[in-house]
Amino acid sequence: MFKKYYVLLICGFLMSCGSANRPQGVRFNTPVLYNPASSSLHPKIGVYHISDTETQLFVMINTNQLLVSEANPEGIPKSEIKIHYRLFDCTDIENNMLPSDSATFINSVEIRRQQRIVVFPITIAAEAGRRYMLLVQTTDLLRQNTIRQFITVNKTSIYSGQNFRVTMLNGSPKLENYISPNEIYRIEYRRRPVDRLFVSYMNTSQPIATSPLAPTPAEKLTFKPDSVWEFTYNPNTNFMFAHEGLYLIQTDTTRQEGLLLMNFGPNFPNENRTAELVQPIQYLLSETEFQRLTEGKTPKMAMDDFWLSTTGSTDRARMLIRVFYTRMSYANHFFTDFREGWKTDRGMIYMIYGLPNEVHKGSDSETWEYTRRRQANSLTFVFERQPSPYTEEYFVLRRGGAQPTFWRQAVDSWRRGQIFNINDLE
Repeated sequence: MFKKYYVLLICGFLMSCGSANRPQGVRFNTPVLYNPASSSLHPKIGVYHISDTETQLFVMINTNQLLVSEANPEGIPKSEIKIHYRLFDCTDIENNMLPSDSATFINSVEIRRQQRIVVFPITIAAEAGRRYMLLVQTTDLLRQNTIRQFITVNKTSIYSGQNFRVTMLNGSPKLENYISPNEIYRIEYRRRPVDRLFVSYMNTSQPIATSPLAPTPAEKLTFKPDSVWEFTYNPNTNFMFAHEGLYLIQTDTTRQEGLLLMNFGPNFPNENRTAELVQPIQYLLSETEFQRLTEGKTPKMAMDDFWLSTTGSTDRARMLIRVFYTRMSYANHFFTDFREGWKTDRGMIYMIYGLPNEVHKGSDSETWEYTRRRQANSLTFVFERQPSPYTEEYFVLRRGGAQPTFWRQAVDSWRRGQIFNINDLE
């Protein structure tokens, strides 16, 4: 299906570093990291630990995102894909200035008729007991279009989610942790011999992020199952997760860690159910106002009442709705941890403030900067990675400073029927 032309080991690169006061290790300035419009290429990436020394990286691309050409000696439809990765050991932050593993692969891929995806499995050297940051750079060489993505590679436990490989019935990898109620999945585990697999189910909805006005973030997940099932382990067992909620897959129930799969509805990360669409309006209202808005009304009535009263115009209401709920979908895509992405701290800031102008990505934190014209200082949000047995993507907003003042101004802008613009801040 594809021909690998060459592999080139890479030894050096340039990067920015954290402050001298608190070593941050490797950090990248990635201004377009959360901008879907920055590239037509949107690979899905994921990792699976296959042994104490090796981890498999999967890069999966929809073929409709690739430029296909028959201008080749064989005269058949092909794409040219370059994948470059760099793996940084973040176990000891001060010592991860050079990659522990890196390589470049160039693949000539035959695109067959009605083929929907291409998958590239790449084995990387990652040691047990270590924690890494993996940079994956994918390029469509025919279109000269590149995208950079990051993923944490955590090999400190043989029980955590990255030790499980989830596949669809057709064998293609399932690289997101959110699942469809209508699909069939298979689950593979190789890190130690096991004869049983435990599936715990919890249907409690998780709380939304607390605003920057609040002194503390929303509570993190404490998994309290409503049901537990035990299965004889077989990698060919078919699983369906039909009910909405959280599913924790484990090989040992005396441990907290496991593979967390989330059923947030058939269309997630998009959402078209009015009962769900009304919920993010909580970011723009006080608790009392939201209760008053939704009390005794259908979700559709509550939504219509809010957006029409905010704008006073059906056309303007449609525009605000389009922007607000497009951001909701993007937040779900980028920031889902054990909650829908819009419920997270990063999702909340993304929905209200929009795309940051700068994103400084580190192994343990992200810094978002919103640049204002004619202002020396940018509006900055720092999100710190917090340990969780269920996800590597749990980030919490560092609160304080001028955030409450700017948050009120941003919310007021939306409530006046205007999409908030960072240059509107006083």
